Amino acid sequence: MRFAPLLVALAAALPRPVIAQEPADTTPHSSGPRFYVAGGFELGRLIRFPSSYAGGYGPSLGLSLQGGYIRQFDRLGLRLGVAYYEREREYRSSFPDFSLMSDSRTVAANVDLTYDLTRSRVRPYVIGGLTFYRASVSSRYDNGTRVDYHPFGGALTPGVGLRFPLRNAEAFTEARFHLFSGHSEVILPFTFGIRF
Repeated sequence: MRFAPLLVALAAALPRPVIAQEPADTTPHSSGPRFYVAGGFELGRLIRFPSSYAGGYGPSLGLSLQGGYIRQFDRLGLRLGVAYYEREREYRSSFPDFSLMSDSRTVAANVDLTYDLTRSRVRPYVIGGLTFYRASVSSRYDNGTRVDYHPFGGALTPGVGLRFPLRNAEAFTEARFHLFSGHSEVILPFTFGIRF
C-alpha cells in the first residue's frame, strides 16, 4: 500500500483529538456588553435592634426583581443594575395594641464585581458589591395607628452564584446577603435569571 506512509504523515500533522484537549472554554475571554434580568424571592431577618423589642420580629419573605448591564473580562465581571424588593414582616408583642404588620418596598441601584472560580462550562463565581437603596415602609399597629417612613442608605452585597450556557444566552442563579448600614437587618435574596 503505497499510500500508507502518506496517511501516517497526514495523521501525525493533524492536531490532537478534541477529546484529548482540555474542556472548551465556552465564555469569551472578553465579551461585549450584555444585559441580564432576574427574579426570585428573599428572606429577611432583623438580627439586632437598639431596643428590647427585637426578639418579637420574625423573618420576612418577599419578592426580588433585578436587571442591568454586565461586561465580562476573562474571569472578572462588572455589573451595573437596578432592583426592586418587596416584603412583609410581622411583629408580635406581649404588650396590648403594639403588635404590627410592616410592608416594605425598596428600589435599589447596585455595582458588583464577580469572579469565576473555574473555567468550566458550568461556572461558580463569587460576588462583591455595593447597593444604594430607597425604601418605603408602612407599619400598621393593632390599635389602628399607621406609621410611614422612607429610609435611604447603602448595603454591602456579597454572595455566590452559578452560571451555565444556553444556546444563545446564559442562565444563572445567585444567593446574596444585603448587609445594611444604619440599621441591623440582613436580607438574603435568591434569584434566578438570564444573561443575553
